[in-house]
Amino acid sequence: MQFAKSIGSKLSKEAFLSRKAVYGRQYGFDRYIRQMLKSEADAISPDTVAELYAHWGDPLTQNAESYLRSCLAEAARCEGPILQCGTSLLTLMLGVTCKNSGEEKAKHLWCLENDNHWANVIRSWLTQYSIGNAHVIEARAKMFEDYIWYAIDPTRLADKFSLVICEGARATPKGLIGVLERLEDKLASNCILLTRNVTKLADLKRINDWAKVRGATFVVVEKKEAFIKLTLHTQEPMAAQRQL
Repeated sequence: MQFAKSIGSKLSKEAFLSRKAVYGRQYGFDRYIRQMLKSEADAISPDTVAELYAHWGDPLTQNAESYLRSCLAEAARCEGPILQCGTSLLTLMLGVTCKNSGEEKAKHLWCLENDNHWANVIRSWLTQYSIGNAHVIEARAKMFEDYIWYAIDPTRLADKFSLVICEGARATPKGLIGVLERLEDKLASNCILLTRNVTKLADLKRINDWAKVRGATFVVVEKKEAFIKLTLHTQEPMAAQRQL
């Protein structure tokens, strides 16, 4: 009987410590999100980004932090709608950036997500923090020729995107290949596209070839993260190239 009591006491203590750790992470996460909501759109500190991910339970590597900071910086600078392929903690941070940009800009974030449960989780977080500038659209994954992307009706999205953020390659719906193939007409003439985890040489070549034909700038920002930046230009040479 004494042994059973000691085991029960130990389990109760471990459960208490576990719950305490969870509540501590939730409190810390809430504090940093609310701190972001009080900041200027372009004044989110690197420490805040790192702390948010630590409390989320997914500590950042230095390379990943560089990519995320680039995404937030571009989101603060762009003047039109933003598209994110796949939702994550970054969705909340981008949503906060859009909200903090001011009503006169009416900057909105559009997110595509193929996982029903995760789409609802992100929606609940957005609702909790009153982030109304972010829209999560659930769309199943579909095979298109040699890549997987979202089975989405483009008319459900914004007319023109100023910034596109993707992760992954053709094996997941999050990949940039799907954006280039399915949503080219939705890209503003000065659109910036950020993607990482593009590890296949065939995909790199395909993206680079797409950029060359359209007069876009192709830059590998970080090799370890396979972080790529594409920048379209206002002279918009696409129509002329197609006529050749």
